[in-house]
Amino acid sequence: MTVIVTRKPGGITQLFNTETGRVTYKCKAESAYMLIEAFGGIVKFNQKGAISTVTGHITSLESCDVLKKGHVEYQKALIAIISAHREFAQNISDSYQKEIQELENKLSSL
Repeated sequence: MTVIVTRKPGGITQLFNTETGRVTYKCKAESAYMLIEAFGGIVKFNQKGAISTVTGHITSLESCDVLKKGHVEYQKALIAIISAHREFAQNISDSYQKEIQELENKLSSL
């Protein structure tokens, strides 16, 4: 069995089982939001350790809610998702910029 682990914005970790095709999203923060197409809306992770799982056409939630368009919290959740993605992208960019700078420093010392 091979599981590919990917860090996602907003304190979510994605676990993908290559054998079963099962995708599990686990919340590492106290709460988080994630737009997950399989659920047809925004999944609200209500606590640390909350899980949403997608295997083929089967979906399940543990300590999560699904917010559909029109839900009173939908706009707030979408704003939180955008903010988390921006922060995540900035952190990734900063990390690569630092790595590039270190490589350029090595090159200049040759």
